[in-house]
Amino acid sequence: MAGDNENVRDQNETTGTPGDVTGQGDARNTAGEATPEAVSGPVSAATDGASAAEETSDPADDELVDLETPADLEVPTLSRRKLFAGAGIAAAVVAGGGLTAWLTTRRTPGSGPVNRALKIGFGGGVCEAPLFAAVHQGIFDKHGLKVEVVKTGADEIKDAVGAGKLDAAPGIFFSWLKPIEQGIDAKLAAGLHEGCLRLIVPTDSPINSVAQLKGKAIGVAAIGDSAMSFFSLDLLDAGLHPSDDVEWRVFPGDQLGDALARGEIVAVAGSDPNALIPQIGGKAREISSNQQGANRELFCCATAVNGRLLREDPETARALVTAWAEGSRWVGANLSATAALEVDNKYVAAGLPLVESTLKTYGYNPSAIKFKPEITPGIEKFAKTGYLDRKTDARVLADKVYADLGLTW
Repeated sequence: MAGDNENVRDQNETTGTPGDVTGQGDARNTAGEATPEAVSGPVSAATDGASAAEETSDPADDELVDLETPADLEVPTLSRRKLFAGAGIAAAVVAGGGLTAWLTTRRTPGSGPVNRALKIGFGGGVCEAPLFAAVHQGIFDKHGLKVEVVKTGADEIKDAVGAGKLDAAPGIFFSWLKPIEQGIDAKLAAGLHEGCLRLIVPTDSPINSVAQLKGKAIGVAAIGDSAMSFFSLDLLDAGLHPSDDVEWRVFPGDQLGDALARGEIVAVAGSDPNALIPQIGGKAREISSNQQGANRELFCCATAVNGRLLREDPETARALVTAWAEGSRWVGANLSATAALEVDNKYVAAGLPLVESTLKTYGYNPSAIKFKPEITPGIEKFAKTGYLDRKTDARVLADKVYADLGLTW
């Protein structure tokens, strides 16, 4: 099924001039008003800002990192106002023990048709490979699911899942805590893999540790995104407050490396391939990642599922998460084939050697039962960043965050 792009849609955001953003801020930005449209053919990871950067880039640099040029598509915008039209935000309320008990008497995933069409968001990261594998290897089909993957901006994807415009999306656990605390109607059901976030500085930078970032500007793709959320924990461990002691500046993800090279920021906190390409090109080096240190994660990306889907059709939600996890295991056993799948279908804006070498740095042992114990301790530490309400109880929020679908793996 590789190369079949009929189930791919692009809903990327329109990007303006990057601005300085300090402190906690709002975890999501405002996009334009264009109506999302289906596109046929390879999905494009390009934005207007990305195209501008491409025109001024050094061809030699492009050749060095073996970048693929995304297809020239008109990229519509996922509008905040259109996103919430008629939707509203409601807190996810799932009946506790009854859900698991009900599921155990129902169908075993893969044993029969669910016959449900679903839309799953993605941002263009190498680490989203389990989703792409589950689509192209027919794993979702096996579980009775017709899945359409939808390219969505990093600062819009959580709102889209909460509003039901998307049924699910992959994402790092920490980046979903604030939105769920504030009432986004979504829950996390399982961990998918390990790795994919990096904190980098220029190769010739005098900065060698997180502690040396005090008073400096760090580039991120969106306020409250996965990288900003995770590396805020590293800042805490270094004795720095992520809201007071550093400045967060927002740039389109694929322009973070250029901003670093221009000196507009002294470091980049990003996901792959955006944080890895400058390293491969010899322009940056890594000072931290989510695969090392006290904050090393057992899981990086998790499955975030719309609350209404969980409440009204938990059987489908269970089949979705189960199939997604099977996709992760397939990736772990087929790294070369996965890299080709991501590049050939232009899910990521990078060349085959880079994507394959990146995939080899991750761990692929998805789990629901191992993910759950990480939630409460993670919330307790994340609360120290100041991003969560001071009155928030970690155990109460953990119950709002985790969706128990009766999964035993």
